[in-house]
Amino acid sequence: MHGIYMRIGWEKTVTKNGQREKRVLILEALSQCLQEKPYTRTTIKDIAKTAGVNHGLLHYYFTNKEDILIHYIDHVISHHQSVFENWMNKQERLGIDGNDLLEAFFDFMKERIVLNRKLSRVFIEIWEIGMYNPAVRMKLQSAYRQWFEVLAAVLERVTPDKEAAGRISTSTVAFLEGMALFSAIFEPGTFDFDAILADFRSRIIKTL
Repeated sequence: MHGIYMRIGWEKTVTKNGQREKRVLILEALSQCLQEKPYTRTTIKDIAKTAGVNHGLLHYYFTNKEDILIHYIDHVISHHQSVFENWMNKQERLGIDGNDLLEAFFDFMKERIVLNRKLSRVFIEIWEIGMYNPAVRMKLQSAYRQWFEVLAAVLERVTPDKEAAGRISTSTVAFLEGMALFSAIFEPGTFDFDAILADFRSRIIKTL
């Protein structure tokens, strides 16, 4: 009898994992679709086809296209939080702190987010949607607040002035988002983003 219960529990776990993987597949499919055409022209059928799932089955996982978009934003935030936490743990194991940690953080953000053209293209689309969709706007605000807090926490390792750390965090995020926008709309090679970001980083560190 115990073996039967164990098997049932294992089957439920496998089913849940399969459902989770399918949901992620659909969320990533939305991202791929938005590389090719705007959200307004992207249909549920487009997303289903890209994900390789039956059109009717897609509604089992999400109620509509907006629901997919909302969960996609959560998915991106969760993914980058996990990547950052792993990165931060590694820095702590290596004993990196202060200005060295801040420099490493800027490099991390540059490689993972700022110069990620595919991610920037998708979020340019999401920003526009957020202007008119309160639910999407709230998700974006939440994502930025988390980014502000993360960077402020890193800055506080360099300066004891928490208010200054908060202000610099907000202005830095705004600058990095601008760079992300430029990296998406300008052709590669138009600007030396590495030099621009390195100069900005050094100037921020000098002010602390």
